[in-house]
Parts: sequence; structure tokens; C-alpha cells
Amino acid sequence: MGSPKEIIFSDVTENSATVSWMAPTAQVDNFRITYVPIAGGAPSVVSVDGTKTQARLVKLLPGAEYLVSITATKGFEESEPVSGTFTTALDSPSGLVTANITDSQALAMWQPAIAPVDSYVISYTGERVPEITRTVSGNTVEYVLTDLEPATEYMLRIFAEKGPQKSPTISTKFTTDLDSPRDLTASEVQSETALLNWRPPQASVTGYLLVYESVDGTVKEVIVGPDTTSYILTELSPSTHYTAKIQALNGPLRSKLVQTIFTTIGLLYPFPRDCSQAMLNGDTTSGLYTIYLNGDKAQALEVFCDMTSDGGGWIVFLRRKNGREDFYRNWKAYAAGFGDRREEFWLGLDNLNKITSQGQYELRVDLRDHGKTAYAVYDRFSVGDAKTRYKLKVEGYSGTAGDSMAYHNGRSFSTFDKDTDSAITNCALSYKGAFWYKNCHRVNLMGRYGDNNHSQGVNWFHWKGHEYSIQFAEMKVRPSNFRNLEGRRKRA
Repeated sequence: MGSPKEIIFSDVTENSATVSWMAPTAQVDNFRITYVPIAGGAPSVVSVDGTKTQARLVKLLPGAEYLVSITATKGFEESEPVSGTFTTALDSPSGLVTANITDSQALAMWQPAIAPVDSYVISYTGERVPEITRTVSGNTVEYVLTDLEPATEYMLRIFAEKGPQKSPTISTKFTTDLDSPRDLTASEVQSETALLNWRPPQASVTGYLLVYESVDGTVKEVIVGPDTTSYILTELSPSTHYTAKIQALNGPLRSKLVQTIFTTIGLLYPFPRDCSQAMLNGDTTSGLYTIYLNGDKAQALEVFCDMTSDGGGWIVFLRRKNGREDFYRNWKAYAAGFGDRREEFWLGLDNLNKITSQGQYELRVDLRDHGKTAYAVYDRFSVGDAKTRYKLKVEGYSGTAGDSMAYHNGRSFSTFDKDTDSAITNCALSYKGAFWYKNCHRVNLMGRYGDNNHSQGVNWFHWKGHEYSIQFAEMKVRPSNFRNLEGRRKRA
């Protein structure tokens, strides 16, 4: 009985192949095809009709060499077999993913091919980045990609090799992180400010997020522009540890945070009780400040500090400058205070009593009119409490304005609805103001602005008399020993 001839293999994949042969001259009933991995394994057998000359072998192992034998059968007769070998294609690795992505590295991971392989070939490239190729052992299932560019989309590819065979390639994409700013430092650290500096990252950015947190958990954030490499932190707390962090931004991308730690300088007076202590803390600009009566954090009071006149450190408690504020007010208003501390105002008798009860204070009065100036300083100044109707004590004059306050020493305060003066008439009512009137005044700085009628205007008798309303007047206080304290601070 004739045998099949010329066995041929075609359309070989990783798990199937087509086998063809030439049939013998004589007709046969069937062809029996037996195939088995040469490396070992159970044989598989399929039968096809004797009129067929090819068959599809399936469920093969990838990358395996197979021995195929074809035998013709007719009845109980069998021909001699014809045999041949072929090797299935390599299967690809699968499940390619990336993890642990940073601005310069990523971990590539995959499931191994079913077939034993010699190696895996990995390649990765990004826009404007040349392709990098690495070959790793066939026993490897992960590889760290290094020297990556930040904020860059990469294409990652991998295929298996075994001898001359190569598997199909699989691929995935990933994007590296934005790299962080570098060398973040804090310098020029003061009690309430600090300067942050940093070097920009390698990648382009759209801005930076700055976060700074104090030990008490207070967190503040600010976003700055892409060209910024320094920033001044303000409104910090003295003697406080801070952690400053910075993060680069590029659209939805955010870099890892980098941080630095610094401690603000302690203040000589954490809760200054007057403008002199604020000045000794280093504040030298005239303006609004918060003081704390008796150094008590719970007794905060906003005041205007004059930091320039005669060495500074003055709490301004009265200002007349334009007549926009009405000073013809009742007892309750003068006890509490009124007006805009940047413009015309009265700080309040209750506040004056609390301030001057903290120690010995001096009084300064500044007067200006058409370019001319005068001043009066009193070494001792205090205001009593409400029970004394805010009794005035003022002594120790020096200056150029003349000693007009001496007349009012020892007097209680008067308003039109609470008359404490020694005159037959109501001084406050008669002169449309309020003051420590006697019978009635040498000083009427709360009088009617611009009124030059006798004793009606803003008067300081020993400078401009009773028939001239002065354009500008300020009354202010500071501790009598301020110069000694300032001298000690400068020496320190």
C-alpha cells in the first residue's frame, strides 16, 4: 500500500499550523495524523478523509518543535508513515503596564510568554526623545526604565526572542511626572516675613503652588507664575517653626512637593501693649497697628502709630485735619471713641484710661497751620477711669506751642450731656465741643473745625489764641521711658 509523500507545513502560528501532503496513487479510506512535541508530551491524533490532502493542527504549544507523522489507512491496512518537523511561532508577552512613574524613571511589568524564550527586547521613545532599546533575560518580568525626560509621553514596546524567532510586539503608553523645583531655601527670615528661593525644574511649567504651614496647623497657599523663582512670605507669626513646600504645575500635571523648614525670629514683645513696643519689635512705618492692652492677647485694640515724630512710638488718640468728622458728640461717644483712625478720630476715654494705666506716659501735641508748626510735650499724662469722669493729669511741659494744657490739669471730662466743668455755663454746649473743661478752656482741640469765632474753633490759646481755628492737630502718647528702652535696644 502506497504512503503519502512530500509533507509540507504552512500558516504556522503560535498555537496552530497547516500540514499538507501528496496522496498515494491508490485510493485510501483515511489519513491518520499524529503530532507530538519533540521535547516531550502526549501525542495528539486526528483523522481526515482519504480524499483530503491537508489538515489544520490546533491547540499547539508556542515556540515548540513538533514531530508530525501521516499514515494512510484502508480497511485494516496501514501504509508506512511520512514524517516531518516544524516549530510553532513564539507567543508575545502580555499585560504590559507601567508603575512607580516618576519624573525620570518608570517600572515596566509584563506577563511572560508561554513559550520558553531567550530574552525580551524592550524599547521606549518619546517626542523629541531618541529611542532607547534594552535586552533582558527571558526569565525577567519587569524592568526599570531610567534616564527619562520629565513631563513626556512615552511609547513602550516589548517582544520576545528565542534564537532567530521573534514574537509579535505589544505596546503601551505612559507619561512621566513633572519634575520638581530644586534647591528650595528660606532666607532673610524675620519675625513676620521670609524670602523663599528655588531653581526651576527641567520641564516647562505653567506656575508654582506654594504651601506654608506653621506648627499650630495653620496652612496658607499661593500660586505664582511660571517665571517666578522667589517669593516673600508675609504675615508670619514670630518665634514659629514653618514648613514651606513648593510644587511645579503644568496643566493637570503636578510635580512632587519639595520642602524646607525655617523658624521666624522672636519678637521682643509678642503682644505689644503700645506703639513704642511695636517700634521696638522693628516696625518703623507710621500706620495702623494692633496693640494688646497690658500685653494681653485677649485685649486687642487697633490704633494709629506715629513712628516718625521725635523718635516715634506714639499712639495717636486725636486727629483734626479737615472737618469731615463731627466732634460735637455725647458722653457715650467720647467714652467709646469714634471716627476713622486714618483720618479724623477720637480713640476713646475708656481706651485712654486703659493705656495710661499701664505705666507712666508722656503726651505730645503736634499743631500745623499754613506751613507753620508747633508742639507741646508733657512728661506725665494720664486719664482716670469712668468713676473719676476720666480725670486728667498732665504735667512737665516743654515745647514751642506754649503751656495751654496746664489750665486743664486735674479736670474731669465734659460733654454737652455731662457737664463737669467749673463754669456757670455748660462749656461743651457753649463751644460745641468736648474736653477737660475748666472755666472754660485754653485748649479746645475738639471744637468746631474752621470756626474762628471766639473760643469756638480748634484752639490752642498760647499759639494762636481763642479767635483762630488751627488746621491740623494731633494728640499722642508713649511711655515716658521710651528713649531709655530704645537706647538699650540699639545697644543690644
